[in-house]
Amino acid sequence: MKIPLYTYFKNRTSAFSSIINNKTYFGSLLCAFLLVGCGGSTNGNDSVVRPDSLLGVWFGQTSTVEDGQEEVVIAISSEGKTIVFSQASRDTLIAHGDISEDTFTSDDTMLYPGEGMTKHGTMQLTANGDSLEGSATVSGLTLDFSANKVSATEDVSLIDIAGNYASSWSDGAYTRSFAIDNEGGISGSDTNGCVYSGSVEQISGINSLFDITIKAETCFEDFEYKGLLAYGVFPFEYQNSIIERNGIVIATEASSRAYAFRQFSPQD
Repeated sequence: MKIPLYTYFKNRTSAFSSIINNKTYFGSLLCAFLLVGCGGSTNGNDSVVRPDSLLGVWFGQTSTVEDGQEEVVIAISSEGKTIVFSQASRDTLIAHGDISEDTFTSDDTMLYPGEGMTKHGTMQLTANGDSLEGSATVSGLTLDFSANKVSATEDVSLIDIAGNYASSWSDGAYTRSFAIDNEGGISGSDTNGCVYSGSVEQISGINSLFDITIKAETCFEDFEYKGLLAYGVFPFEYQNSIIERNGIVIATEASSRAYAFRQFSPQD
């Protein structure tokens, strides 16, 4: 049975939502993704193994039971970590698995819906040029994915993602704000009294994808989240219009909790 992240979990919210646009969703984001190697010489020229086409940042949809679609960001790293972030429901999938040629497979896929719950399952993704197809089965529910590669015309650095970010939900009852500096340092806080710190590191060979670590302290519990930060133009629908601006999506996890955040361009 096909089921949408939004349709099945749309009534669930969490104080751990939204790095991207938030702290839950994405206990660890989405995550995974580079393969660079050196081969022998041919005719006196060194050959270099190019990064697998599966690795990087993708934007697409997941099907719904009503034959509709929900938009998602998918990111895959060379370490075998993958994240799937849904803007509408703020639900997040984080998978750890194996990359073989243009295919990613995982028996360690966790779904983090709004209330910080976890559901265990599997995932398989296959790349064919600039197209990505796949599915995840979580607690008997099947989610089908289709996406296209998010390309950047220029190399993306830490300077590009630096800025001040803020998000709020639950009708403004909860707000989180943080800053990323030019060297990847993170600092911030939220209305629950949590204090955030951490770092962002560029992943060699994969443009627009970064490793991220976020520490949450002075909360009801202290956590260290690890995951992925994806940068690009993600044409999510926002307030009945499509936003065509650079933005970031972060998905991270810590044991049974996730932290996800979605933000359109940096705020001054």
